[in-house]
Amino acid sequence: MKADKLFKEAETLRLSCDYRRAYNIYKKAIFYYKKQKNKEGIVEASLAAGDTLRMIGKFNDAIKYYRNALSIAENIKDKTAKADALMGIGLSLRALGNWKEGLRYFKKARRLYRSINDKTGVAFSLWAEGVGLRIKGDLNNALKTLRNALEGFKGNKEGEGYCLNSLGGTSRVAGLYEESLRYYQEANSIFKKIKDRFGIAYSHCGIGNALRMKGRYSEAIRHFKKALNLYRKIGDRVSSAYTLWSMGMAYLVQNKIRLAQWYFNRAMANFKATGDMRGLVYGLLGRVQIHAIKGSSRDATNLLNKAKNICDKINIKIEKRYLSEILRRLSEPKPYKVVNIP
Repeated sequence: MKADKLFKEAETLRLSCDYRRAYNIYKKAIFYYKKQKNKEGIVEASLAAGDTLRMIGKFNDAIKYYRNALSIAENIKDKTAKADALMGIGLSLRALGNWKEGLRYFKKARRLYRSINDKTGVAFSLWAEGVGLRIKGDLNNALKTLRNALEGFKGNKEGEGYCLNSLGGTSRVAGLYEESLRYYQEANSIFKKIKDRFGIAYSHCGIGNALRMKGRYSEAIRHFKKALNLYRKIGDRVSSAYTLWSMGMAYLVQNKIRLAQWYFNRAMANFKATGDMRGLVYGLLGRVQIHAIKGSSRDATNLLNKAKNICDKINIKIEKRYLSEILRRLSEPKPYKVVNIP
């Protein structure tokens, strides 16, 4: 069958992280599944198409595919596919800054996974919820939820790796830099063994950020460059934006202003292109500090107000704390002292 052949071809491309080409082939597979009136095929290919779009930062387009899969899954009473579609919608909403709605979708999905005794699905929903709680600013519950997810993924190396990455990020934001480094290094080791390019890139970025917070800037930048090189090959604008921003921060704290500005500008372009509101806040806070160093207090204040408006809109607490600290330092006697944002 042509549709099945196309689907398998797309799956091979997706596993090698060639998301753009995979999406185009999934789209063709969906077309042929529709001609065959194969609802199960449409659902499976729609979920996969949503996943590939999400990985390249096209979150709103991904949601359309997930919603289509959800509608058909409900019609054919496929609980697993329904739960997977709910997860996809939640992950896309979370990436767009709507973490609160995302958490609701994760809980709905988890109820379905539990009803069919899908332990991997339950662990997946816990991982997604843990990251959502981190964005919310509830770090203690985020760490607890992510540890529960890690326990649920025992024996599933891919799941373990992504939980370790998320534990690394949450630990860093909580100020636990040594723990963060250890989590990311463990994840990196797993991803290299299973040859997961995205996971390797993600863990290199995380290792870089942990090292950055420990003041080991040259080592951090080496890891950021490894991550960026892999993200370019994958075509991932979402994660590369955060890596670019991290490089900007690494240069900013070393007072290498021109390099910092260059990386912040590139990160901001990606945040805007993908509609990542939380990412925009980080980009703005980087630019604020550059203006502060240059003595452009009016420009710094204007950008700080823009960042505050986004924080209020999507209700993110941790970033508000960074914003408040920057505002406090702006009021202190010159020269401005950089806030090294985790």
